[in-house]
Amino acid sequence: MVQITFFNIQLDLVEVVGAAIGLAYLFFEYRASIWTWVFGVLMPVVYVWLFFRKGLYANMGINVYYIAASVYGFVAWRRTMRQSAGVADSETDQLPSGGQVAIQSCPRRFFIPIVVITLLLAAALTFLLMQLKESQYPLLDGLTASLSMMMMYMLSRRWYQQWILCIVSEPLMMALGILTGMYATAVMYAIYLVVAVMGYIKWRRDYLLQTTGGKQ
Repeated sequence: MVQITFFNIQLDLVEVVGAAIGLAYLFFEYRASIWTWVFGVLMPVVYVWLFFRKGLYANMGINVYYIAASVYGFVAWRRTMRQSAGVADSETDQLPSGGQVAIQSCPRRFFIPIVVITLLLAAALTFLLMQLKESQYPLLDGLTASLSMMMMYMLSRRWYQQWILCIVSEPLMMALGILTGMYATAVMYAIYLVVAVMGYIKWRRDYLLQTTGGKQ
């Protein structure tokens, strides 16, 4: 494990690299760019190892899920972009300029199921982790993992409400980072929290502009 010192704080170099990739992921997510999924594959590769080492097994497992979900997200967004541009899949492999997609809103009929499924998943993961007696913080580990799973699904659907789950999740992830000594990760999630608020405002505004034809 390679350590670097920053303001007398020992940081794991691998964690710093993971946090840097995570910030790049956040930048592209804020811009609703398809390139968010490229970094969405790279970041969990790093965090699978980091969370395993810290005994956060639900978050470790969720990062394995992130890799598959990011591949799915890339394919889904790419298909949407090509359809929006009126380009048949067989005609070209070029992505539209800027790599950005149209924002959508989560249908109201999904609100209650999303909350119920997230809470049930959190309860199941927490119970499993407590039985295994492996995770250092089973409640935080299980809850953040379930929020992250649902958030990733909503992101793949381009629903601007995914930022709400992000706003709820980030303080919990910050706490996990501090409790386990993952300080670079805690800083990354603090930045995530600020950008999540900005992202919600931006994505909601973009959605409203799309649905009103540019008129508010």
